[in-house]
Amino acid sequence: MLPTHVHASTELLAESAVRCAWAQWSAIGALTLPVSKEGNEIIDVEALLLGSLGLATRVPRLRTLATDWTLENSQLLSIARLRALLAGPFAGSGVTIGELAQLIATEGGDARWRALAAHSAADDARSDQTRGTKRKAVLPRWRGARTLLLKLRRGFGVGVKPDLLAILLGSRGGWVDAATLAELSGYTVAAVRRAADDMANADLIELSDRHRRTYRANVMAWTSLFPALEASRWVRRADGFAFALRWMRCINERNSRAPSELDLALKFAAEIDMFPGLKQDAGIARELVSEGNASAWASRQDAIASLVRWFDASE
Repeated sequence: MLPTHVHASTELLAESAVRCAWAQWSAIGALTLPVSKEGNEIIDVEALLLGSLGLATRVPRLRTLATDWTLENSQLLSIARLRALLAGPFAGSGVTIGELAQLIATEGGDARWRALAAHSAADDARSDQTRGTKRKAVLPRWRGARTLLLKLRRGFGVGVKPDLLAILLGSRGGWVDAATLAELSGYTVAAVRRAADDMANADLIELSDRHRRTYRANVMAWTSLFPALEASRWVRRADGFAFALRWMRCINERNSRAPSELDLALKFAAEIDMFPGLKQDAGIARELVSEGNASAWASRQDAIASLVRWFDASE
């Protein structure tokens, strides 16, 4: 059995991740309860999809929302980015997408998804069972900052450039280097540099004159096209969902071993240290201390409280 404090903290983290996913699906067209406010977070749809598939072990309806929305809007998702996120932050999270990809390639008719499909007779049987059911999703609501990434893809196509533009606009005029853009987008540094240099040459974004190449988007200039941009922000939801799923998996694997709080605290620190950007964005202390078994979980409990607030900021 898990120590009580560890179990309670993990439940709070999982519940906040579910709330975040639920609110974001509602904001982009999934037919569920409406969100309480529009919000200014640009929704990272690939992170949302993978996070929801993982969280569906707790809330099965999240898989229904994710499946229905993706069937309706599959052309707005990036296969390359899904691959990159699965190989990057979501590695070790237990998330799989083959069954959904097979369904979209067959029922949805989007052949691009065959690259992610895990074909089997069982997949065909599940696809047959879903045909004819009413989908609980519509086209995205093209308003506000939340659908900015989807708007850019709808207008310019799915690829590196609209994704980088969304991230730069969501950085609120800050300078961002190619390595950070690669980390946030999931594309390679070389691909990011090529795409960003092209956009800078076309005067769509700005390139710094310093030795270290950095890029930014003029938010005020783009606001004439997208009035809600001024307060828009890009958030590391891929890291957040991935960490939550990885930690939940760690807990499930250790549940029958009766681990000590100290053992779990050390494992938590090792897991969260793999996401330094998430630690910074969520306001988690750089170093999580362990002062013996009696107080080992205290700083982790504080870290999870910070993550819960960070997830809830999406609502």
